[in-house]
Amino acid sequence: MMRSIIALAFTALAASAITTSAMAADMPVKARPAPMAAPVYLWTGCYIGGNVGWAQESVRFDDSSGFDDGRRSRSGFAGGGQVGCDYQFASNWVFGVQGMIDATDIKRGRFGDLESDFSFDHDARWFATITARLGFLITPATLLYAKGGWGTVKERSRVFDNETDLVIRSVDRNASGADVGVGLEWMFTPNWTFFVEWDHIFLDHNSIQVDGTRFADINRDFDKVLFGINWRFGGARY
Repeated sequence: MMRSIIALAFTALAASAITTSAMAADMPVKARPAPMAAPVYLWTGCYIGGNVGWAQESVRFDDSSGFDDGRRSRSGFAGGGQVGCDYQFASNWVFGVQGMIDATDIKRGRFGDLESDFSFDHDARWFATITARLGFLITPATLLYAKGGWGTVKERSRVFDNETDLVIRSVDRNASGADVGVGLEWMFTPNWTFFVEWDHIFLDHNSIQVDGTRFADINRDFDKVLFGINWRFGGARY
């Protein structure tokens, strides 16, 4: 009798296992979640941002009598902002336009004497550029670019009488010239980019009157290295 009960119990367990396996085979299999799509970086769009960095102006005063006081350079802090728009084409190329304006604290001490009668100083207060740029995407998120356009620098030049130490001439003007540069920009989030760039402005030359008969020619060049961040109305898409 006991053997019959045990045999019956094993038979019931086997039947239950077979039935459960059959039901599991008939149940639908849950689909695995699809992998997240990789972002597609889009550079087409406009942006606004800020920058900080370093600027240097090299100046040479040449007296009309033939005396050359030599070239002097002075550097200082620069900081400001930029706005622009880009267009991505041919998958790896980006063309854009940009406007930038920065303040700077370049202040130059007194220059050496010209014929022991006069001395000069020169300050740069701010600069601005309007440029176009052409870049190549070395990765979908990294843009290497060259830029060119026009730049202007607000500056002041003064002439001192060495006997009285008084300012006898002071000229405030905007010096302008062609601007060229290169840079690298990295899209580190869908709408934020970081950039570093170098630019050179070929400033035009001007003159300042020293006395009633003599003038001094002012020749200078302007360089800047800037680090900045942009908020882009566009960016990566998923």
